[in-house]
Amino acid sequence: MKIRINKDIVEFTPEHASEAAELEALWVKMGNCVGGNKSLSPIGVYIPSENKTATFHIEGLTEQEAKEVPVIRAPYDTDVYCVTCNKTQHVKAGEPIPFCCGRLMEILD
Repeated sequence: MKIRINKDIVEFTPEHASEAAELEALWVKMGNCVGGNKSLSPIGVYIPSENKTATFHIEGLTEQEAKEVPVIRAPYDTDVYCVTCNKTQHVKAGEPIPFCCGRLMEILD
């Protein structure tokens, strides 16, 4: 995922199909115009030499929105795999990408 910062605007550009699907799910969760404003707030610290992941909390979600698991659909016919148990599965374009071992399966690139 490429991230570009221009003053007070942040642009996210997915580099893989799985990133595009996850960015779309984030967009839907953040972009619901009904209700209050939502924002991303950093959690903890981000030190690239120690951890490659920056974590954020979505503020402004209703209790129901916070509990919802986004439906991420396959952008094209592909195989997906579980990073925990290595299970693979074929999904067709538009079908929901399944969960396995408690997390979303990844698209095989």
